Amino acid sequence: MKKKSFFSVLAIVVAVVLMFTLSFNHSAQAAEEEVFEEEYEIRVVVHGGIADPFWLTFEQGVRDAADNHDDLSVTYSGPETYDLAEFISDVETGIAAEPDALVVTLTEPDAMDGMLRPVIEDGLPVIAVNAPDLRDDPIPVDTYVGEESYHIGEVAALESLERFDPEAAVFANHHPGAANIEARGDGFIETLEEHGVEAESVNIDVDPAEGAEIINAHLQANPEVDLIFSTNVLRTEAIIPRLEDEGIEVGEDVKIAQMDLAPAILNYIEDGKIMFTLDQQQYMQGYLGVEFAYLAAKFHMAPPPAPVSTGPGVVTAEDVELIRTLVDDNYR
Repeated sequence: MKKKSFFSVLAIVVAVVLMFTLSFNHSAQAAEEEVFEEEYEIRVVVHGGIADPFWLTFEQGVRDAADNHDDLSVTYSGPETYDLAEFISDVETGIAAEPDALVVTLTEPDAMDGMLRPVIEDGLPVIAVNAPDLRDDPIPVDTYVGEESYHIGEVAALESLERFDPEAAVFANHHPGAANIEARGDGFIETLEEHGVEAESVNIDVDPAEGAEIINAHLQANPEVDLIFSTNVLRTEAIIPRLEDEGIEVGEDVKIAQMDLAPAILNYIEDGKIMFTLDQQQYMQGYLGVEFAYLAAKFHMAPPPAPVSTGPGVVTAEDVELIRTLVDDNYR
């Protein structure tokens, strides 16, 4: 009887444990289903133009980060060529889609403030990339990933001064009114002026060919200008041949400080027509922007505080062979 009683008690204990385990597992599964969604949607909106080589590399970072997660859907949008009104419309569309997180360039904070503050207050994770809000009361995004605009202008000026003694300089402003681009110009101009070099900003519009004409006309009217800081690949690729058509020896008569990378830019560096370029590593901006947004949406994790700086790295002729393949494959 004792042996039979023992096995009866044991059977009851096993049954209780099994029931508890099944109940616990069911509760855990239910809790997990309550915490996690089947799919997270992130909207990425940039000012573009997204057909620009710069933004193709940024998009590569976005796509690679999205591919890391089976439960993540990413929609990437922006104007084909830079158009502020179209960009603002794309941001409005992205917000209206009610995503789980938003990754966005703060290209025109004054126009974006009224859209973003309410949804941030409602709990939408927002990661700023590439273009920060530089105002005294910035939009309270979760973090910012990208360049430090004024600093890049300073670096361009100081790197140029290390290489020669410019008489006068011009900043080729390809996005007049964009706060981050204006800040680059301010850093470049003010640093040069501190070293006794005259410098000014020239608006070169959104079309590369028109911009090249504007720079050429400026140099014809101001022959003392011997330094150009251009922060857009397509504009530089148009400016150099246009100046050469006028008989200007680029690399000798006028020197160019560049920002960002592309195969043609590397070739110009090798040929001595560009002194150096500053790499803001836009692949990292797209990649980390999506990763931070995903972690915030799914796990409610706070990203590193702003700014998460992605550059600049100075690229000279000595570096070209090392990074050429990375540029060709849209990583640099």
